[in-house]
Amino acid sequence: MKQSLGLLEVSGLALAINCADAMAKAASITLLGLEKTNGSGWTVIKIAGDVASVQSAIINGASVAQAQDGLVAQKVIARPGDGIFPAVPQPAVVDKAPQEVVQANDAVTQTLHEATSEQRQVTCNLCLDPACPRQKGEPRSLCLHNGQRGE
Repeated sequence: MKQSLGLLEVSGLALAINCADAMAKAASITLLGLEKTNGSGWTVIKIAGDVASVQSAIINGASVAQAQDGLVAQKVIARPGDGIFPAVPQPAVVDKAPQEVVQANDAVTQTLHEATSEQRQVTCNLCLDPACPRQKGEPRSLCLHNGQRGE
């Protein structure tokens, strides 16, 4: 199914957020973003979805903006050309199989475990050098780096 593009331009960021919320609740759409335009604090709300959902959402958002005297412009492009949507950011799609994701998670967990075990070897809380014989709470004079400021 080909996606549709909806644009709603309103006056002010607060009204734009209010309209975007109303549009998202009114229909099954994807909010592509809010963009500040030049002049008078206008903001464009960009949405995508199937044609009927986008039309319904734009009508609902326009009525909310019109009630607060902030509607500037509205437009629904039913099936935009191929050059339009690449310029609009699309949500990321994960192509990995679940098994690859589990293996990646195991690798991350193992790396975190190794980093945690390395941190346990550090005994001196002043220099954080694993070779330092000083234990936490002992006098600073026992630290290998005692007297070496800023080095």
